[in-house]
Amino acid sequence: MEASEIMERKVLSLGIGSSLMDAAGVMHEHNIRHLPVVERNEVVGILSERDLRGFLEELYESSQETAEGIRRNNISIRDVMQVKPLAVDPSADIVDVIDLMLENKVGAIVVADELGQLRGIISYEDILKVAREKLAV
Repeated sequence: MEASEIMERKVLSLGIGSSLMDAAGVMHEHNIRHLPVVERNEVVGILSERDLRGFLEELYESSQETAEGIRRNNISIRDVMQVKPLAVDPSADIVDVIDLMLENKVGAIVVADELGQLRGIISYEDILKVAREKLAV
């Protein structure tokens, strides 16, 4: 099975110039845990819910910063995102994708073409859905 067969094709993403508040809002509104970051249509990063939570906890502990302070300071998504996220080609074997996710302890992997353009995303939930379908037979 190839990555293209199970990847989510309708992927929300944000530009690298977006604020952290924008990212948090999109993630909350659409109930997603991973948000690719693009620059000139090329994937340059990914923001996970875990990255966001860790950053906010660290910020709060170090300075008692509030959500209003975060808005006021206009913290950029680039300050929190994972740079050069793991990415696979749409033709990648799903077993290899699973191995990458396990080895790197990530919940999602970007699917990008040879030019680095976003084509989809595969999360652990996508893999579990396929496993459930196969086991239910």
